[in-house]
Amino acid sequence: MRAGLLRDVAVFSKLVITTSVSGAKKRSYEDYLTTRCCKKKLSSALGNGVNIHEEFIANSLVIQVRYNPLIISTDRVLYNGTLFSVTLLDRQVDNTYLVTLTKVNV
Repeated sequence: MRAGLLRDVAVFSKLVITTSVSGAKKRSYEDYLTTRCCKKKLSSALGNGVNIHEEFIANSLVIQVRYNPLIISTDRVLYNGTLFSVTLLDRQVDNTYLVTLTKVNV
């Protein structure tokens, strides 16, 4: 991977569960990693001969980031002002991740 392709910024957030004195649990996401990324294009045809235009792909995105062991599949990602959840992490041989993201409806 060429470092010049990493033009966009992605902010990774992890789930943090805090417990109050009364025992109530609060779930929140805290930013822990800001990294540069490259947006990848989705392929034009799927396995069973289905054209990509026949499926709803507006809510999915694939980005490429450098490998970092802190990134896990329960993270959320802020990319271009939109919140996404991590669907798939695919480690490549060139020490990068292909991260498949799904848009989160807030």
